[in-house]
Order: sequence, then structure tokens, then C-alpha cells
Amino acid sequence: MKVTGIFLLIALALLSLSGNARADTLEREAICRNHVNGCTKIYNPVCGTDGNTYPNECELCMENKKHQSPILIKKSGPC
Repeated sequence: MKVTGIFLLIALALLSLSGNARADTLEREAICRNHVNGCTKIYNPVCGTDGNTYPNECELCMENKKHQSPILIKKSGPC
């Protein structure tokens, strides 16, 4: 009975660790509106794959448009 319990705890720990590792590698493209020439001042930071924090998704889109770069959103929130 103790062996089964230990096995289940180890399996649960490994599953939880593997779930966290995959969450860090999910990158997504920013939702850009082509007709937008400016962004709101609403602070909703996103972390770009370039390591910079952008005030919001729109600002990241404007940076991509300005420099013709493929920066993705690494995660929501600051880097």
C-alpha cells in the first residue's frame, strides 16, 4: 500500500512539472488591427519574445509594424 502511494505522489509531481514547462514555451501572435494608427493608454502589459515589456498588445503591434519585426507575445504581464 505504501509503494502505491509513493508511486502516485511521484507521478503527480512529474505531471505537474511537465505542465509548467510547456506553459512557458507557448508564444502567440499579437492581435493587430491594420486600420489602427495609434493605441490606447490602457496599461495591460505583455512580455515580448525580444525580452521587452510592452504597455499593451497594441503597442507591441505598432513596434512590429514600425520595424517590420516578428515579435510574439511570450506571456501576459511584464517580463
